[in-house]
Amino acid sequence: MAEANKHGLPADRWDAVVIATHWLVAGGFVCNRLLNEAGGVWHERIGLTVAGLVLLRLLWGLTLARGPARLSQFLPSWTRVRHHVAQIRSGELPNQLEHNPLGALAIWLFWLGLLAVAVTGWGQDQSWGDAWPLADIHAWLVDGLTVLVVVHVLAVILMSHRMGQNLLRRMLPLP
Repeated sequence: MAEANKHGLPADRWDAVVIATHWLVAGGFVCNRLLNEAGGVWHERIGLTVAGLVLLRLLWGLTLARGPARLSQFLPSWTRVRHHVAQIRSGELPNQLEHNPLGALAIWLFWLGLLAVAVTGWGQDQSWGDAWPLADIHAWLVDGLTVLVVVHVLAVILMSHRMGQNLLRRMLPLP
């Protein structure tokens, strides 16, 4: 077992709720993006489940989460982002469990994007949905999130290499 951090959590791991919601949301997004027929019953169910998981993670981060999983611990700001970019350029990357500022910005974009995808998907089944180009907006959001997923995966690989650590291990469901 890894040494505990100041919050009583393993110093090199995210908590179980963060890990579970991360992988369930990722799996649901990939399933709906690649495997399910758009508009089908499973597509809708998985999409609403993903939205529920995002809301669960937000609620967790506002209430019971400790340490770096608390939402207040990774509010992005342009000042922090600029400082982090300077750290990347200089090679002075801190060893921390917390999201770096670019990662924090990406996480908030994921959450907002996933909730917007759910709303635009659900709205297509509502009578008022016909008055809006929701199908197009839904598709654009999914495409944008797909790009963000690719950037996220590449960033984890790059930062793991630059920091000399396996960042993926921190988010794996098993020790």
